[in-house]
Amino acid sequence: MTEPIQLAVIALVVLLSGISKSGFAGALGAFSVPILMMVLNPRDAIALMLPLLIVADVFSLKSYWRLWNVTELKRLLPGTLVGIALATLFLQGVSEFWLTVVVAAMSIIFALKSLLIKNTPESVEHLKLLAASTSTAAGISTTLIHAGGPPLMVYFNARKLEPTAYIATVAVLFALMNGIKLATFSATGLLQWQHVLLAICFTPLALLGNRLGVHLAKRLPKKQFLLVMNGLLLILGVVLIGKLL
Repeated sequence: MTEPIQLAVIALVVLLSGISKSGFAGALGAFSVPILMMVLNPRDAIALMLPLLIVADVFSLKSYWRLWNVTELKRLLPGTLVGIALATLFLQGVSEFWLTVVVAAMSIIFALKSLLIKNTPESVEHLKLLAASTSTAAGISTTLIHAGGPPLMVYFNARKLEPTAYIATVAVLFALMNGIKLATFSATGLLQWQHVLLAICFTPLALLGNRLGVHLAKRLPKKQFLLVMNGLLLILGVVLIGKLL
């Protein structure tokens, strides 16, 4: 494809990432790498996506500064660190196929459960297990396929936080995970300076996407917000399965 088409697709992904992070807790993020792979080779698509995500992280943190839930962060952060460590250790050997299957299955099953069955309050024991499993899965999947959103949505949809706290807490987790990935991608040579410079050039579009996402999030009531989140989670699962076919 020609360079103008490549730039147009990258611009679309930047806008989508900004909207996703600030308005939909990263739910649209799983679309980004597949879209980029339409115009870039897989290695460049994965590498370029990281600085693009970090640019979007900056604006998301600014929009939701100190609105996150500290208790939830403390509960989830250890698992995400474990997941990133495991994925980094086995980055060359772990099958992305089976990881995608697991993430997609989790997304579809929980989305259907949330949409069709009334949720009951989580017990303390179940909550700890859910937090540990989903945060570890998020750390692994975000490192290998840039799709940490579905596992985290499994947890947060069960918790039913207010939309602002939900998005703010996820924004912090994404920023922390992407910061760690920046170090590992650089150390392994996957991330190059041209990827970073290209991401910086698209900063204005990331800001626009951020504003659009915040605008949408503030105008959706909680019930409708959760319905949208579960609908997106179901779509994400189907899309991830579709990538394997």
